[in-house]
Amino acid sequence: MFEAIVNPILSPLLKLNPLFGIIIISFILTLLITLIHKLVTNQDVMKGLKKDMKDHQDEMKKHRDDPKKVMEIQKKVMEKNMEFMKHSFKPMIFTFLPIIIIFGWLNANMAYYPIMPDQEFDVRLTFDMEGLGRNISLVSVIPEDQLEIINGATQTVEQNKTKKFLGEKWVGVANWKLKGPEGIYTLVYSFEGDARAYEKDLIISEERKYAIPEKRINDDSSLNSIKIGNEPIKPLFGLGWIWAYIIFSMIFSMTIRKVLKVA
Repeated sequence: MFEAIVNPILSPLLKLNPLFGIIIISFILTLLITLIHKLVTNQDVMKGLKKDMKDHQDEMKKHRDDPKKVMEIQKKVMEKNMEFMKHSFKPMIFTFLPIIIIFGWLNANMAYYPIMPDQEFDVRLTFDMEGLGRNISLVSVIPEDQLEIINGATQTVEQNKTKKFLGEKWVGVANWKLKGPEGIYTLVYSFEGDARAYEKDLIISEERKYAIPEKRINDDSSLNSIKIGNEPIKPLFGLGWIWAYIIFSMIFSMTIRKVLKVA
């Protein structure tokens, strides 16, 4: 719904290096959030609360040998902090929707590189271990006769070790190698002995656009996901767009708040 508004504004950034695009978006969004924060909060009250908390923290250092006194002061700090947070909540009402819209746009445009025309790429289907040994076929491509299936339309699910957040896990996988001209496609897969078909959208383009690479499958079959092999964009020290955005937004926030004297 918001694409018609956001795309004309942000799409020129897709012509830049992804790192520069994320830096620009981080700066603009951080500036917007900071200005809204300054306009909708009582800055005198906010600055007063920050000063009170700092004074209480300095007082705690003076009484570090008196645990009872420290606890009393700490309670005051927490009360001031809760009041500060209460005032800070108001700008979130105005900034929540723009953040969600822009984050959605970033995820749809800045997370992966596109599949280029005539570029060889992988499509991987991942299964539970019970799917091992089954034959899976790429039964059709819509539109027909456009993609070249390099390693055969039918593959067998094989055992494979995959990395997880907390270790490794054995799963079943089947891989296809494809390439073709620019276009929008639908890949249709079918199991041996199963009438159901599973579809996955695919975009091949010289422009910075792609279908969301991974489609999760949630049914009673052993198939877990279908994933197109788009290369992830890692613009900063091997980190994805979300971490790059967080790092730059923190840097910009400290600088902008200091320049604009925002509490």
